Amino acid sequence: MKPSIYHKINQFTETGKVHAGISLRVGGVSEPPYDSLNLASHVGDNPTAIIQNSQIFSNGTGINSLKSCNQIHSDIVINATQLTSTSLNGDKQNSVKTSGDALISAQQGDTLGIFTADCVPIFILDVTTPAIGIVHAGWRGTLAQIATKTLKKMKTCFGTIADNCLIHLGPSIQECCYSVSKDLITEFSLHFGENVHNGLNLSLQNANYSKLVEAGIAPASITISPMCTACSTDLFYSYRAEDGDTGRMLSFIRLNKTE
Repeated sequence: MKPSIYHKINQFTETGKVHAGISLRVGGVSEPPYDSLNLASHVGDNPTAIIQNSQIFSNGTGINSLKSCNQIHSDIVINATQLTSTSLNGDKQNSVKTSGDALISAQQGDTLGIFTADCVPIFILDVTTPAIGIVHAGWRGTLAQIATKTLKKMKTCFGTIADNCLIHLGPSIQECCYSVSKDLITEFSLHFGENVHNGLNLSLQNANYSKLVEAGIAPASITISPMCTACSTDLFYSYRAEDGDTGRMLSFIRLNKTE
């Protein structure tokens, strides 16, 4: 049996509203250090390999097109409803993109995606509207509270309320492997409380979780992946563990069309 090329977010897909998951680094054609299913065009990988990987990913997931952004570690949230999708089966991988670090949509059929290699991919599903969001949250975005700003923009644009939302924090670097400066620990503790660190090891998961709960998300509606990208470079890319020379996973969420 061929290994899966992506990790499905079961809590979301079981609702029937969305198809959601994150690609793994296996099953592609990229050479080291991007081996093997690198899906990002901005890391120096062979463009031909990225095109082939995109086709492999599309065939394996059923995701044929994608709306994404030029990620800049900001708190910018983009309403992707009016963005044009890029085909995952085409040969143009370097189209100009809007800059930001979160995408939202209430358009049926839209697939939103962000690329990570340690940062936290945050999936949002407003089950009632329905509407979707996806967030790229590294330490800068987490400190800027991009997750809760995404929820606020979903409320403004689509009427989303916290009680109707499911949240998933996907595979990312965990506290066990994420040591940072004392100054950054001090800043995070000031904004998120002491539960975000163990010595100089920082938990981006706890920081995002605390603010999402403050924003009205029920704790039972938030799931957090225990998988650490830095501990598991056989399955995931890790910027930290691989000294910045590596590929990227693609986290995606598609709002399914209804009959």
